[in-house]
Amino acid sequence: MPVPTAITNRIRAFIDDRLPRGIRDSPLFMYPLFWVWFKGKHVRTCMDFKRIAPALTSSELRDIYRRVESFADGRATDTHPEALAHVIDAIDHNATSLLDVGCGRGFFLRRLQEHFEGIRLTGCDFSERKQDVGRAAYVSCDAEALPFADRSFDVVTCFHTLEHTRRLDVAIAELRRVCRKQLIVVVPRQKYFFYTLDLHLQFFPDPAALENAMRMGAAVRQFGSDLVYIATV
Repeated sequence: MPVPTAITNRIRAFIDDRLPRGIRDSPLFMYPLFWVWFKGKHVRTCMDFKRIAPALTSSELRDIYRRVESFADGRATDTHPEALAHVIDAIDHNATSLLDVGCGRGFFLRRLQEHFEGIRLTGCDFSERKQDVGRAAYVSCDAEALPFADRSFDVVTCFHTLEHTRRLDVAIAELRRVCRKQLIVVVPRQKYFFYTLDLHLQFFPDPAALENAMRMGAAVRQFGSDLVYIATV
């Protein structure tokens, strides 16, 4: 059974904020936590992920995501409810098309179908298996190489995906390239540590970190442990 996002966020905040860095980034201290969280499988791969990921091919990286299991698997979404509500309220109601990059299991796309009837929805994700995206179209691809023409979508959203990218600047450039009107990004507020109980490669410890990465001048709002960026392109 997946551990609720609120609980994992509290656990992460405790070990990140309360423990001295020397202990927090100690492989001896973190190994038991990794062993439990990843169900005793592929523990060394997960602990060394930040070191090995840059040299992997997309196929090798996809294989790790396919093989690794954790107590986060099966959660509907990692997004804070207030962040999700804020995004839905902010979406341009005149938009006719929307792309959700890193759509995961399709939670956000299914929610959108409850609020928007006339918008053409597309989701894309690293997984080669079609996700449950309802009436939306689904495309398997890498966020760093989106298979869409320039300015293809009125709105582009990206929830809890940029932290997984190897080349953050390339992924952001791709989001901007395919976006015609409105770009929305949600990432977790998280400090950098080498050993983290996730497969994250990019870290945003405060709103300024996301603002600087996006380089488009829009302010970032925080909801719980989520940072939300909304900009007009």
